[in-house]
Amino acid sequence: MSKIYEEEEKRMYLDAFNVSGKTKTAFARDNNIPEATFRAWIKEDENSTFGAIQLNNDTQSIRNKKQSTIFSCENIRIELKEGFDKEILRKIVEVLINDK
Repeated sequence: MSKIYEEEEKRMYLDAFNVSGKTKTAFARDNNIPEATFRAWIKEDENSTFGAIQLNNDTQSIRNKKQSTIFSCENIRIELKEGFDKEILRKIVEVLINDK
């Protein structure tokens, strides 16, 4: 019988994967998650994202950073990497607050 994962548990694994710098295969193997299951979670997460803004074009440095701060509520998820631009974050938050 296969394990049933709660949504909170899936989110925890996906957040950990996003800062791990590991491949999907390696992360799934290291956490004893069937690879097909893990890839399905990633695909589902990508399809459920309302929108994303990449503030840093240096994706390699993003993958190598282990530190991140994540804020989430309802349909909004903000992940801040080390060295983020506070002024850009302020503008994004203003848009989110004023978009009623």
